[in-house]
Amino acid sequence: MQLNKIHAVLLASLALPLPLAAAELGPVTAQDTLWSLAKAARGDAPYSMYQVIIALQQKNPRAFIGDNVHHVQAGAKLTIPTAEEIAAVDLDTARQKVEADEQRWRDLQKQQRISRKASGRPKTGLSAQATTRLIQQAVEEKPPVVITTTPAHNAVPSVPSVPSVPSVPRQAPDPLLAAPARPSKPTKPAPKPQHWTDRLQSDSTFGLDSRWYARKGLEQQAQSQLSASLLQEWYWQSLDETDSFTFSPYFRVDQRDAERNLIDLRQAFWLRVGRGWELKLGIDQVFWGVTESQHLVDVINQTDLVDSIDGESKLGQPMLQYNMFGDWGTLQTFLLPYFRERTLAGPDGRLRLPLPLLPDEALYQSNRQQRHLDWALRYAKQIDQLDIAWSYFQGTAREPGLVPLGQSGFYTPYYPQMKQVGLEGQWIVDSWIWKLESIYRDYEQSPLGHYYAATAGFEYSMVGVMDSNYDLGWLMEYQYDSRGMAATGPGQRDLFFGARLAWNDAAGTELLFGFAQDLDDRGSRSGMLEASTRFNNNIRLRLDAWFFQTHLSTQPIWWFRRDDYIQLGIDYYF
Repeated sequence: MQLNKIHAVLLASLALPLPLAAAELGPVTAQDTLWSLAKAARGDAPYSMYQVIIALQQKNPRAFIGDNVHHVQAGAKLTIPTAEEIAAVDLDTARQKVEADEQRWRDLQKQQRISRKASGRPKTGLSAQATTRLIQQAVEEKPPVVITTTPAHNAVPSVPSVPSVPSVPRQAPDPLLAAPARPSKPTKPAPKPQHWTDRLQSDSTFGLDSRWYARKGLEQQAQSQLSASLLQEWYWQSLDETDSFTFSPYFRVDQRDAERNLIDLRQAFWLRVGRGWELKLGIDQVFWGVTESQHLVDVINQTDLVDSIDGESKLGQPMLQYNMFGDWGTLQTFLLPYFRERTLAGPDGRLRLPLPLLPDEALYQSNRQQRHLDWALRYAKQIDQLDIAWSYFQGTAREPGLVPLGQSGFYTPYYPQMKQVGLEGQWIVDSWIWKLESIYRDYEQSPLGHYYAATAGFEYSMVGVMDSNYDLGWLMEYQYDSRGMAATGPGQRDLFFGARLAWNDAAGTELLFGFAQDLDDRGSRSGMLEASTRFNNNIRLRLDAWFFQTHLSTQPIWWFRRDDYIQLGIDYYF
């Protein structure tokens, strides 16, 4: 073994000038990977990448968190080791260290994914994420920014909303490093190539929901409803970290309503990542918006309405997406070649209009029907504490109208063509988050005409209420729709109040309560409750509730006045 070290030192002394002469690498950014850092440090020198990595860690011990070579501190400047320091690293020991650290990193990432799901974090929207960022700023004078050596598309989310409030990315471990590059005289054969299944991750979520209604429905529907669901997720990444594939089928079965039975692809896409760009082809879910009470600008995916009335449950959308990002902002472009029809409750379901519907006989304004090519653009930019985004959509309206089907006495959904211009933004000032969503929508050659709507308000966060571990956020938003009482939703001129409470306990317990009061009719209001807690690292408990109150038949919630419900859910992650 000593002879191998002496031989490597002699080779280094005879080598031509190398990039190792550079004093430092960095500062490390989210775009850097362990592979790229080690490759830059090695240059064309005849060393194994394993040796270079361990030498980097030994030279910069404080830059590697938890003594793991796969966990590099963001912003760190790495001093490049000398040729002698690299050559002094034993190859076999280095390989064992790198591979052992990677396995530890895989185990840690999987446990974090399970814990994050069990805590309910994937369901939080932009508003909740902005609140989290605000609380972190209040608790810590300078929050640490830590990056991992995950793929570049995880460092820059594939569907950024506002740049400073990224959606929770799927965590993926680094691939195993390649065999030593061009060793001068390898003393042992190169390690066995990694099998593609070694880079495949799998997560499963089984959900069980039981819903109870206060009264029987307008058509005497049952007061209880039980449903079960299964979401399977597979994620694969190429060895060079430029390509990945995600596949997430979803299954749901319902006790009462056949229209709630569903087989869907939530995600099934290929992603190619480059420097400052990324290309996605397949099926995915996209979320736009910052407000809590309603999501006006959110228009890419179709709503799975029978699953959740708040519009946050979505069907997978076929798309071709190309993103460009840099210091100037983020530009997203979408081509949407196929349209998904909204899920609507059947005769035995609840939260529906008391009309005989034939949802499978939907009508379209476009003669291409579901195959009309829709498209959209979105530009987002962060300016200090201001996050702002502009969007444009042209294509089939996601929200259907209901029209009579000839003389049959039945009604069917009708999907017109539309154009939509959207503006969304949020401004963080001390403990305040000011929010805005607004749209202008024009239905092309349709009697529906055009209208504009907006939701604006704030969230005020109180960290450590009364010297406790609790964080409390107060929300207020004003909803406006120029259509007035002709609006299809309840937010034509309503005021929303809410409170968000986080226990900050080991179970990740959180609660969100809110209600909307109609300013034109004191007797019309609606409210909601969302709460969740983690039972253990694999089980999360959920509690959801809605109530609707009105005495005017002209109110959109008139048809839901008997549909107040409470729902208990349990998710098991494995």
